[in-house]
Amino acid sequence: MTRSPVRLVALGVAVVLVGFGVFLAVQKRNEPSVPRLVAENAIVPGFAFTTLDGRDLTPESLAGKSYVINFFNSWCIPCQKEHPELQAFYAAHAGERDFEMIGVVRDDEESSIRDYVAREGVTWPVAIGAGADSAAVDFGTTGQPETYVVAPDGVVVCGTVGPTDRATLDLWLQAARTGKRCT
Repeated sequence: MTRSPVRLVALGVAVVLVGFGVFLAVQKRNEPSVPRLVAENAIVPGFAFTTLDGRDLTPESLAGKSYVINFFNSWCIPCQKEHPELQAFYAAHAGERDFEMIGVVRDDEESSIRDYVAREGVTWPVAIGAGADSAAVDFGTTGQPETYVVAPDGVVVCGTVGPTDRATLDLWLQAARTGKRCT
């Protein structure tokens, strides 16, 4: 029985594709769970956010406060699952004078974010646009969600790549307020 050259080529391509698929499946993701800025106890990168309600936020305007920066977007499933935790955390701390939380949008349309904010009842400031895009690069984000906690002295003390929860955020906020680091 002779095989046609086309079948041999197709078989060869299939073998290569299966081999490549197995290679990709066994690769370990090298993305850190503790972002570089946290590991280095870095000063928060400079940013200039304009929020959906027109408020301007910079590290200087937040000096003396502990604050949370959460990078997200409306279509991100882990971001959507994390959202109730962020809401509970924000509700518990929103009235504190030394606290702020900022949502920073990556890779999304303003109309989609406005719809998301209205639908989900987001009450903390949400930044979108060039300042948000620049901050995502300066923070070294690799996806969303990513969350950072900044101490009153401007040092990024805690953070994670991926979803977080209220209990963790409470611990991180306490660490930021007491001068501790999460590394």
